[in-house]
Amino acid sequence: ILAIVDIPIVFSLSQNYPNPFNPVTLFEYSVERAGHVNISIYNIIGHKVFNLVSGYHSPGIRYSAVWNSNTQSNIPVSTGIYFYEMRSGDYIERKKMVLVK
Repeated sequence: ILAIVDIPIVFSLSQNYPNPFNPVTLFEYSVERAGHVNISIYNIIGHKVFNLVSGYHSPGIRYSAVWNSNTQSNIPVSTGIYFYEMRSGDYIERKKMVLVK
């Protein structure tokens, strides 16, 4: 029996789910090369409100992370538009999400 396994071998950052969300949302991502990955969340004026992911990652794995709509200091953020950004080496991708309370 031959099984085809979908192993991610590219950089990807999926749209958060659900979007809009309240109060929790999920992010899925993968990396093309082993290395350090950062995923940060920013408010509409560009201030970082949460550092979601920071660490070494290997290719071939689907990663996921959850954000509970709090700041790094565990203070709830307000309703509005937020951006999340993934950085790894020279790869950068940003996406928009909406928090509705």
